[in-house]
Amino acid sequence: MKKVSLLVLMLVPFVANAAGTYYTGTYQSPQTRYSTQTYAQRQTGYNRSYSNSYSQPSSYASTRYNTYNNYNANAANQNRTNGNAVANQQTTTGAQTSKKTGFWLDAGLSHQMAQWQFEMVQSGSILSYDNIGWNVLDVSAGYAFGLGNTTMQIDAGLLYGMQWGENAMYDDDISNGGYLVTSWIDENKDFIGDQIGHAMSIGTSKGGNMLGFNVGVGLTDMFRAGKVSFTPSIGFRYLKYKLTTENNYGLAVDTHACFEINGEIQCDPAIVIIQPDGNQQIFWRDDITQTIPPADYDIPQGSAISTEGTYYYKQPGTSHSYETTWMGPYIALDMDYEINQNNAVNARVELGLPGYESIGDQPYRFDWAHPKSVEDTTGMFGAFHFGAGANWTTAITDSVALSIGLTYDYYTVSGADAKTYLNMNYYDDLYNERLEVWKEKYPTDTEDYMLGLMEGVKGDATAMNIKYLRETCPGGVCSMDSEIESFYKSLGIRVGINARF
Repeated sequence: MKKVSLLVLMLVPFVANAAGTYYTGTYQSPQTRYSTQTYAQRQTGYNRSYSNSYSQPSSYASTRYNTYNNYNANAANQNRTNGNAVANQQTTTGAQTSKKTGFWLDAGLSHQMAQWQFEMVQSGSILSYDNIGWNVLDVSAGYAFGLGNTTMQIDAGLLYGMQWGENAMYDDDISNGGYLVTSWIDENKDFIGDQIGHAMSIGTSKGGNMLGFNVGVGLTDMFRAGKVSFTPSIGFRYLKYKLTTENNYGLAVDTHACFEINGEIQCDPAIVIIQPDGNQQIFWRDDITQTIPPADYDIPQGSAISTEGTYYYKQPGTSHSYETTWMGPYIALDMDYEINQNNAVNARVELGLPGYESIGDQPYRFDWAHPKSVEDTTGMFGAFHFGAGANWTTAITDSVALSIGLTYDYYTVSGADAKTYLNMNYYDDLYNERLEVWKEKYPTDTEDYMLGLMEGVKGDATAMNIKYLRETCPGGVCSMDSEIESFYKSLGIRVGINARF
C-alpha cells in the first residue's frame, strides 16, 4: 500500500466540471389547406318554375300553343342537358388545375410528449428531462396570391405551451465514468493515480413553458402528382422552452484504486488524512486484501479524516433551471390530397439548420455564479432540425373544416461550446484565508511559500488550485470547445379548426 501526497488539483471539487455539473420543441402542425366548392357548385340538378294559369284557347290556338309549348320544352331540355355538361366540365377542370388563393386561418390544441437531453463529452456528465408533457396552443395564418402565372403564399404561426403534470430529471455523473477531482503523487513525486468523483441525482420537473413562432414564403401548388399538390417553402423558425427541477435527491462518492472481482469492477472510496500542517495523505491499495489504513499506520495527533466527496444530499428548492433556444432557417414541403369535396389529407416535412443556446442556473452550487451558471452555444446552421406532421380534415361548412393529426420534432446539436461562470468571490475568500494561515509560519514571502515556489516546501494544495483556476478561467469563465451534445424530440396529437376566406 502506498502512502500518497496530494498533487496540484487538476480540477478542484465543485468547479467547472464537478459533481452535479450541468450537462431535446414542439412541432407546429402543417398549415391545413382545404378547398371546397360552394353549395351551388356542388349541385347537379336544374331548378325550374313556371305559371300554368291561362284561358282555354280555340282549336287553332290550342294546336298552335301546344306546338309552341312542345318546342319550348324540347329546347329547355336541350339547354338543360348542355348546361349541365358545361357545368360538370368546368367543375372537373377547376378541381384539376385551379390553385388556392386568399386567406386561411388555423388554430389547434395538441398534447405532446417530449425528451430533452444533453451530454458533456469530456466532463462525463449527462442530464436528461424524460417524458415531458406539453399542452400546446398554436395559431397560424397565411395568404396565397397570384403573381403572374405563379401563385405565392406567405404564412406565419405562433405557439405557446405549458408543461403538463410532473416528470423526472436525471443528473448522471456516473455512466460516462465520472469527473476528475484531483491527481495524487507519492513521496518521490511519482504519479500514482486519479481521484474520480461520481454523482447521481433524481429530481422533479414541473411548471415549464414553451414559446415558438415561424414565418415562411412558398410557391402554392407548384406541382402536382395525380390528386396530390406540392407546395415548397422556406422560412425561419424559433423555439424556446424553460424547464426547472425541484426536490432533487442524490448520492456522491469519490473513488481511487479499483479492482476486478469476478468480472465486477470495485473502487475504493477516497478517505484522506489531513495532517495538522495541512498536508494530505491517501492510502492507495495495491491489493484488495490490504486494509485502509494499514494496520501499522499511526494517525498523527491532531489530524482530521475526510471522506472527501462521499455523501447523500437533498435539495428541496430549485436545483436546476434551463432555458433553451433553437432558432434558424428551414426548408419545407407541404403535400395536399383531396379525398372528396368534404375530406382531405395534408402532410408536411421540414428540414432546418438552427442555432442552439442553453442557459442554466444551479442555485445550490455556491461555487458558481447566479443567475447564469452555465451557457452552451453554437451558431446558426450549427444544429439540425427535422419536423413532420400530417392532418386529416373534414368540412364543417363551405369554408370551415375540422382537423386531427400527428406532429413530430427532432432537434440535435453536436460539438456545441460550453462555458461555466464561477463565483470568484468564493474562491478569492478561500485563497485569502489560506494566505492568513501561512503568514503565521512564513511572515515573509508568504505567497511564494503557500504556492510551493520555495525549495523544500510542498505548498498549499487549495491555494495552488485556485491559482490554477484563475489562469485557466480568466475573468471567472471556464470555456470548453466542442463539449456539448444535445437533442430534443417530441411526438404529439393535435385537434384543430381551419378556415378559408
